[in-house]
Amino acid sequence: MLPIKNLTLAGHGGSTGHPEACRGVFSGGMDGATSFDVSIGENLGGQLTNNMHVGCFSSKAISVDYMPFTDKNGNKIKVSDDPQLIYDNLLADVVTGDPNDVPPETLRRRRVLESLQENLDLLQANSLNVKQQGKLMQHEEALNYYQNLLNNSLNVGTGTYSRPTIGMTDNDEDAELIAQAQMRNIAMAFEANITRTATFQFMGAQDESVRINFESIRDRMGDFGFDPKLYWNETRSHVSSHNESDLFNTQTFWYNLMIAYLMDELAARPDNAYGGTLLDNTLILVMSEVGGGNHQMDNPGTYVAGGAGAAIRTGNAIDAGGAGMSNLYWDISNAFGLGWGNYGNSFGGINGFQV
Repeated sequence: MLPIKNLTLAGHGGSTGHPEACRGVFSGGMDGATSFDVSIGENLGGQLTNNMHVGCFSSKAISVDYMPFTDKNGNKIKVSDDPQLIYDNLLADVVTGDPNDVPPETLRRRRVLESLQENLDLLQANSLNVKQQGKLMQHEEALNYYQNLLNNSLNVGTGTYSRPTIGMTDNDEDAELIAQAQMRNIAMAFEANITRTATFQFMGAQDESVRINFESIRDRMGDFGFDPKLYWNETRSHVSSHNESDLFNTQTFWYNLMIAYLMDELAARPDNAYGGTLLDNTLILVMSEVGGGNHQMDNPGTYVAGGAGAAIRTGNAIDAGGAGMSNLYWDISNAFGLGWGNYGNSFGGINGFQV
């Protein structure tokens, strides 16, 4: 684990408003550009998809302006909050069944997709405006995904895969179970090498939908850990964050409990491609679109975790010396050997980040 202090979001997408920050902080300070997760996912790839986006009540965002991730066509990515849907779409058909026994239904679906792909190629030969081209690219990506799936030549190893026991519910009390199920989905997708890049979104920016008052943290919540304050409005994360109270510190502890859960899942699974465990070779970036409860842009609470293939330092915090968030993105890309000249508004790296 490596905490990073004295970063700044100013000049790197930072803003005193959530929507403006969501348009720039995750895109290297370039308003509305492709966000970092999509950019790095295109380089790292995976057997089925470049990156996966999962969440926990992120669908409660006020509008797409409060969603942080942007695809390469400039569209906001609507994150799926349903762990069972994620599993069914990405894992269910891949990790079950005999790869040498292709049922007739699969062959028929494959032929249909091949025909659709041919028709798409004909459409792309026509003169289209930018918006039409963007839509075609999205359709093409979806078709390529399903063709890869139906080709049935994936090597997913002999891992332990199981469908989540919980889907998306309307009960905010279930948020902890949903978050854990999504973390397991990420770990399973990495183990199967379905993707090498994933994002997890805790609810929507400026979220008011979920109370962070789970049993796992109630012994730390003081008066808010039991009735009548247990269900007061202050137990909603966005409200308590502006108070910058001890309660918000406890809620932040819960967020990190979920990150620790992901780390445990990764540590328990082998990395079939590079050796060791998945945690040994994964980098987890933990951050937000704003720097603190009152939307500060300096010294945001940011850290990385995981071994990252021994490409970065771990242990004591490092001082970014006022470097921007984009510089950290650029350093991460270099740690994975991508050789980018820069990223967004970056102007160099952060001293002490890479080994």
